[in-house]
Amino acid sequence: MLRNAIIRPATSLRQFIHTIPRRRFSTEPPPPPPTAQSRIERFNRRLPRFLHKYTSALSSAPLTHITSFLILHEITAIVPLFGLAATFHYTHWLPPYFAEGTWVLQGVERFGKYFRRKGWIRGEDVGEAEHEVQLRRIDHAWNISEGGVRVIVEFATAYAITKVFLPVRIVASVWGTPWFARKAVIPLMGRFKRMFSRGKAKTTGSGGAGTGAVKAGAVPKNSGTGPKP
Repeated sequence: MLRNAIIRPATSLRQFIHTIPRRRFSTEPPPPPPTAQSRIERFNRRLPRFLHKYTSALSSAPLTHITSFLILHEITAIVPLFGLAATFHYTHWLPPYFAEGTWVLQGVERFGKYFRRKGWIRGEDVGEAEHEVQLRRIDHAWNISEGGVRVIVEFATAYAITKVFLPVRIVASVWGTPWFARKAVIPLMGRFKRMFSRGKAKTTGSGGAGTGAVKAGAVPKNSGTGPKP
Protein backbone atom coordinates (compact mmCIF):
# COMPACT_ATOMS: atom_id res chain seq x y z
CA MET A 1 0.00 0.00 0.00
CA LEU A 2 2.77 2.42 0.94
CA ARG A 3 4.69 1.61 -2.25
CA ASN A 4 1.65 2.25 -4.44
CA ALA A 5 0.99 5.54 -2.66
CA ILE A 6 4.55 6.69 -3.44
CA ILE A 7 4.58 5.51 -7.10
CA ARG A 8 1.24 7.09 -8.06
CA PRO A 9 2.23 10.73 -7.20
CA ALA A 10 5.56 10.25 -8.99
CA THR A 11 3.78 8.96 -12.10
CA SER A 12 1.27 11.82 -12.12
CA LEU A 13 4.09 14.33 -11.63
CA ARG A 14 5.98 12.83 -14.59
CA GLN A 15 2.89 13.04 -16.78
CA PHE A 16 2.35 16.68 -15.76
CA ILE A 17 5.93 17.57 -16.72
CA HIS A 18 5.52 15.94 -20.14
CA THR A 19 2.34 17.92 -20.80
CA ILE A 20 4.11 21.28 -20.22
CA PRO A 21 5.00 22.79 -23.62
CA ARG A 22 8.73 22.92 -24.04
CA ARG A 23 10.21 26.26 -24.94
CA ARG A 24 12.86 26.26 -27.59
CA PHE A 25 15.90 28.25 -26.61
CA SER A 26 17.82 27.62 -29.78
CA THR A 27 17.95 30.82 -31.80
CA GLU A 28 17.44 30.63 -35.51
CA PRO A 29 20.34 31.85 -37.63
CA PRO A 30 19.87 35.36 -39.00
CA PRO A 31 18.88 35.59 -42.66
CA PRO A 32 21.80 36.08 -45.02
CA PRO A 33 22.39 39.62 -46.29
CA PRO A 34 20.81 40.35 -49.66
CA THR A 35 23.17 39.85 -52.56
CA ALA A 36 23.27 41.91 -55.72
CA GLN A 37 21.50 39.14 -57.65
CA SER A 38 18.67 38.99 -55.10
CA ARG A 39 18.24 42.75 -55.30
CA ILE A 40 17.96 42.55 -59.08
CA GLU A 41 15.37 39.76 -58.78
CA ARG A 42 13.27 41.83 -56.38
CA PHE A 43 13.70 44.82 -58.66
CA ASN A 44 12.45 42.83 -61.65
CA ARG A 45 9.37 41.66 -59.76
CA ARG A 46 8.35 45.28 -59.24
CA LEU A 47 8.77 46.21 -62.89
CA PRO A 48 6.20 45.76 -65.66
CA ARG A 49 6.74 42.62 -67.71
CA PHE A 50 7.61 44.42 -70.92
CA LEU A 51 10.72 45.82 -69.20
CA HIS A 52 12.04 42.42 -68.10
CA LYS A 53 13.73 41.89 -71.45
CA TYR A 54 16.04 44.80 -70.61
CA THR A 55 16.86 43.83 -67.03
CA SER A 56 16.73 40.01 -67.02
CA ALA A 57 20.34 39.75 -68.25
CA LEU A 58 21.53 41.56 -65.12
CA SER A 59 20.76 38.51 -62.97
CA SER A 60 23.88 36.76 -64.34
CA ALA A 61 25.95 39.92 -64.84
CA PRO A 62 29.12 40.69 -62.81
CA LEU A 63 28.84 42.52 -59.54
CA THR A 64 30.33 45.66 -61.03
CA HIS A 65 27.62 45.83 -63.71
CA ILE A 66 24.82 45.23 -61.19
CA THR A 67 26.20 47.96 -58.93
CA SER A 68 26.53 50.29 -61.91
CA PHE A 69 22.93 49.72 -62.96
CA LEU A 70 21.54 50.31 -59.46
CA ILE A 71 23.51 53.55 -59.11
CA LEU A 72 22.40 54.80 -62.52
CA HIS A 73 18.79 53.92 -61.73
CA GLU A 74 18.94 56.00 -58.55
CA ILE A 75 20.60 58.90 -60.37
CA THR A 76 17.94 58.90 -63.10
CA ALA A 77 15.30 59.16 -60.35
CA ILE A 78 16.87 61.71 -58.00
CA VAL A 79 18.14 64.21 -60.57
CA PRO A 80 14.81 64.62 -62.44
CA LEU A 81 12.87 64.70 -59.17
CA PHE A 82 14.79 67.59 -57.64
CA GLY A 83 15.30 69.32 -60.98
CA LEU A 84 11.59 69.33 -61.84
CA ALA A 85 10.55 70.32 -58.32
CA ALA A 86 12.95 73.28 -58.39
CA THR A 87 11.68 74.28 -61.84
CA PHE A 88 8.06 74.21 -60.69
CA HIS A 89 8.89 76.17 -57.56
CA TYR A 90 10.80 79.02 -59.19
CA THR A 91 8.64 79.33 -62.32
CA HIS A 92 5.32 79.07 -60.41
CA TRP A 93 4.05 76.68 -63.06
CA LEU A 94 2.70 73.15 -62.89
CA PRO A 95 2.07 71.05 -66.00
CA PRO A 96 -1.51 69.98 -66.69
CA TYR A 97 -2.55 66.30 -66.80
CA PHE A 98 0.46 65.22 -64.70
CA ALA A 99 -0.82 67.19 -61.72
CA GLU A 100 -4.21 65.47 -61.86
CA GLY A 101 -3.32 61.79 -61.78
CA THR A 102 -3.22 59.14 -59.08
CA TRP A 103 0.56 59.24 -58.84
CA VAL A 104 0.35 62.84 -57.67
CA LEU A 105 -1.80 61.76 -54.72
CA GLN A 106 0.72 59.03 -53.95
CA GLY A 107 3.48 61.60 -54.08
CA VAL A 108 1.56 63.95 -51.79
CA GLU A 109 1.17 61.16 -49.23
CA ARG A 110 4.80 60.04 -49.50
CA PHE A 111 6.51 63.44 -49.42
CA GLY A 112 3.98 64.82 -46.96
CA LYS A 113 4.85 62.16 -44.41
CA TYR A 114 8.59 62.66 -44.98
CA PHE A 115 8.49 66.46 -44.73
CA ARG A 116 6.25 66.33 -41.68
CA ARG A 117 8.57 63.84 -39.96
CA LYS A 118 11.49 66.17 -40.62
CA GLY A 119 9.54 69.11 -39.24
CA TRP A 120 9.69 71.10 -42.50
CA ILE A 121 5.92 71.50 -42.86
CA ARG A 122 2.89 71.68 -40.62
CA GLY A 123 0.73 68.67 -39.94
CA GLU A 124 -2.31 70.11 -41.73
CA ASP A 125 -0.35 70.91 -44.91
CA VAL A 126 -0.66 67.32 -46.14
CA GLY A 127 -4.46 67.38 -45.97
CA GLU A 128 -4.58 70.75 -47.70
CA ALA A 129 -2.33 69.47 -50.49
CA GLU A 130 -4.57 66.45 -51.06
CA HIS A 131 -7.59 68.76 -51.12
CA GLU A 132 -5.92 71.00 -53.72
CA VAL A 133 -5.17 68.01 -55.97
CA GLN A 134 -8.79 66.87 -55.74
CA LEU A 135 -10.02 70.37 -56.62
CA ARG A 136 -7.63 70.46 -59.57
CA ARG A 137 -9.44 67.47 -61.05
CA ILE A 138 -12.76 69.33 -60.87
CA ASP A 139 -12.12 72.94 -61.87
CA HIS A 140 -8.65 72.52 -63.49
CA ALA A 141 -7.27 75.49 -61.59
CA TRP A 142 -4.71 75.83 -58.82
CA ASN A 143 -5.29 77.84 -55.65
CA ILE A 144 -2.09 76.93 -53.85
CA SER A 145 -0.55 79.12 -51.19
CA GLU A 146 3.17 79.79 -50.88
CA GLY A 147 3.71 77.61 -47.83
CA GLY A 148 4.37 73.91 -47.38
CA VAL A 149 1.30 72.94 -49.42
CA ARG A 150 2.89 74.29 -52.60
CA VAL A 151 6.16 72.46 -51.94
CA ILE A 152 4.34 69.16 -51.41
CA VAL A 153 2.34 69.51 -54.64
CA GLU A 154 5.47 70.48 -56.60
CA PHE A 155 7.41 67.43 -55.38
CA ALA A 156 4.38 65.20 -55.94
CA THR A 157 4.06 66.41 -59.54
CA ALA A 158 7.78 65.87 -60.13
CA TYR A 159 7.39 62.37 -58.65
CA ALA A 160 4.51 61.60 -61.05
CA ILE A 161 6.55 62.70 -64.08
CA THR A 162 9.53 60.62 -62.92
CA LYS A 163 7.25 57.59 -62.61
CA VAL A 164 5.86 58.15 -66.12
CA PHE A 165 9.37 58.10 -67.58
CA LEU A 166 10.31 54.85 -65.80
CA PRO A 167 10.72 52.86 -69.08
CA VAL A 168 13.06 55.53 -70.47
CA ARG A 169 15.05 55.53 -67.24
CA ILE A 170 15.38 51.73 -67.27
CA VAL A 171 16.57 51.63 -70.89
CA ALA A 172 19.01 54.48 -70.29
CA SER A 173 20.40 52.81 -67.15
CA VAL A 174 20.88 49.46 -68.91
CA TRP A 175 22.50 51.17 -71.91
CA GLY A 176 24.93 53.12 -69.72
CA THR A 177 25.78 50.25 -67.36
CA PRO A 178 28.93 48.95 -69.16
CA TRP A 179 30.38 52.44 -69.61
CA PHE A 180 29.65 53.52 -66.03
CA ALA A 181 31.07 50.27 -64.65
CA ARG A 182 34.26 50.70 -66.69
CA LYS A 183 34.74 54.40 -65.89
CA ALA A 184 33.56 54.65 -62.29
CA VAL A 185 32.66 51.43 -60.47
CA ILE A 186 35.66 49.24 -61.41
CA PRO A 187 38.29 51.96 -60.67
CA LEU A 188 36.65 52.78 -57.31
CA MET A 189 36.45 49.14 -56.28
CA GLY A 190 40.08 48.62 -57.30
CA ARG A 191 41.15 51.65 -55.26
CA PHE A 192 39.31 50.41 -52.17
CA LYS A 193 40.89 46.97 -52.55
CA ARG A 194 44.38 48.49 -52.78
CA MET A 195 43.76 50.66 -49.72
CA PHE A 196 42.49 47.68 -47.75
CA SER A 197 45.40 45.44 -48.77
CA ARG A 198 47.91 48.21 -48.02
CA GLY A 199 46.50 48.77 -44.54
CA LYS A 200 46.51 45.04 -43.88
CA ALA A 201 50.12 44.75 -45.03
CA LYS A 202 51.19 47.60 -42.71
CA THR A 203 49.51 45.95 -39.75
CA THR A 204 51.15 42.61 -40.49
CA GLY A 205 54.56 44.22 -41.05
CA SER A 206 54.51 46.18 -37.78
CA GLY A 207 53.54 43.08 -35.84
CA GLY A 208 56.33 41.08 -37.48
CA ALA A 209 58.92 43.80 -36.80
CA GLY A 210 58.06 43.91 -33.12
CA THR A 211 58.32 40.15 -32.81
CA GLY A 212 61.66 40.10 -34.58
CA ALA A 213 63.08 42.84 -32.38
CA VAL A 214 62.23 40.91 -29.28
CA LYS A 215 63.66 37.72 -30.68
CA ALA A 216 66.88 39.43 -31.80
CA GLY A 217 67.46 40.85 -28.35
CA ALA A 218 67.08 44.52 -29.30
CA VAL A 219 64.42 44.93 -26.63
CA PRO A 220 65.06 42.57 -23.76
CA LYS A 221 62.04 41.14 -22.10
CA ASN A 222 63.39 41.38 -18.54
CA SER A 223 66.03 44.06 -18.21
CA GLY A 224 66.95 44.48 -14.58
CA THR A 225 68.91 47.73 -14.12
CA GLY A 226 68.73 47.97 -10.32
CA PRO A 227 71.43 46.72 -7.99
CA LYS A 228 71.25 43.15 -6.93
CA PRO A 229 70.60 42.56 -3.27
